[in-house]
Amino acid sequence: MLLAYLALTTWVGVRLAGRQRDVRDFFRGGDGLPWYAVAGSMAATMISAVTFVGVPAVAFAEGGNFTYLQLGLIGGLIARLFVALVLVPAFFRDGIYSPYDYIGDRLGEAGRSVTTALFTLMGLMGQAARVYLTALVLVLVLRDPLAALEAATGLPPLVAATAVIGAVAVAWTCLGGIATVVWTDVMLFGVFVGGALVALAVIVSGIDGGMGGLIDSGYAAGKFRLFDLSPDAGAPAWVSAFTSPYTLGAAVVAVAFGNIGAFGTDQLLAQRIFCCRSAAGARAAVLASWLAEGVAALMLLVGVGLWAWYRQHPLDPASPAAEAIAAKADNVLPVFVLTEVPAGLRGLILAGVFAAAISSLTSVLAALAQTTLSAVWIPLRRTDPDAPGATRGLVRLARLLIVAWGVLLCAVAVGIDGYVSHQRDLGHDVPLL
Repeated sequence: MLLAYLALTTWVGVRLAGRQRDVRDFFRGGDGLPWYAVAGSMAATMISAVTFVGVPAVAFAEGGNFTYLQLGLIGGLIARLFVALVLVPAFFRDGIYSPYDYIGDRLGEAGRSVTTALFTLMGLMGQAARVYLTALVLVLVLRDPLAALEAATGLPPLVAATAVIGAVAVAWTCLGGIATVVWTDVMLFGVFVGGALVALAVIVSGIDGGMGGLIDSGYAAGKFRLFDLSPDAGAPAWVSAFTSPYTLGAAVVAVAFGNIGAFGTDQLLAQRIFCCRSAAGARAAVLASWLAEGVAALMLLVGVGLWAWYRQHPLDPASPAAEAIAAKADNVLPVFVLTEVPAGLRGLILAGVFAAAISSLTSVLAALAQTTLSAVWIPLRRTDPDAPGATRGLVRLARLLIVAWGVLLCAVAVGIDGYVSHQRDLGHDVPLL
């Protein structure tokens, strides 16, 4: 099922992307991508496999509830309004490829170089960590197939999982550039939501009262509390607004500023803005991507469902499943999928996990290749990217850069695993999520 899904997504993504004649087609989609596809791609890029397993654990945990959602509902909306109304018009006036080009035009090449270098470093380290954490999830969910592969080839499960993630992401990005990334992201977003709905349906079918019972029990336990305005014990309210993890103050200040950076100045998401047909389309895409907070709400509902499930179907405390959940609450959804979901439906949820893993990686590969080309190669060679003789060579170079960055990202992810294993051998606790 997973192989069929990958083949179909590849075929559709390449067909919709069309032919890549020059770097404008490759990195800006020919300036012709519809706003709704860009909005779906933005939403998919913000979701990772860590989100898939981590967000349900927030609501599942003792005392957990929906207050996590206020961060995106409020901070995410403030940020999107600022980006749509202030930054998008500025970007479209200059016809640029990245926010760093805009900075370079205003502050000079030094400004472009510094911001590009910072993005490259943070993109490499941040995405390598996401690849590593995603590979851990796949190792848990695909335990038996990866164990069989290790027995046959000697390839460690985490290395195999990392290689699969990297190979698919590199292939998709190389085939059609940002246009393929956008259209495959749209499909991946649908698969992600489908996997979450399948998990929720299995949960609801196995608890007393179905969805009504889930809502009643969750409401009685305070699981659906959305806004957190209460102070910490012994602390003034204004202090708690900035120290508690999921508060209104955090949403208005920290998340708003963080999301302005993510959508407006980080090439990982900002590159989508430059693919739209017009500034109006880009504004619509940025604002419509806020509806992705509904996915966070869905995953939190899955977490409440898992809480209700294990209240009615408690695990043997000595079982491996119970030990895995006790060791880390983030294991609760993978454990549920492995132990409770029928084999046929399990493939759909696995496809959702894989979709979340691939969407953010394809995006960062395209972003890293584009910034490397525009900030390093083109200035050094003094190449005009729109010159007729340069187009084919630059597209070929862009694909080589995507492969190089993909290999490096996966190598760093495997290196992270080696570091974590070494620290644990020394007896140090290394929290992963």
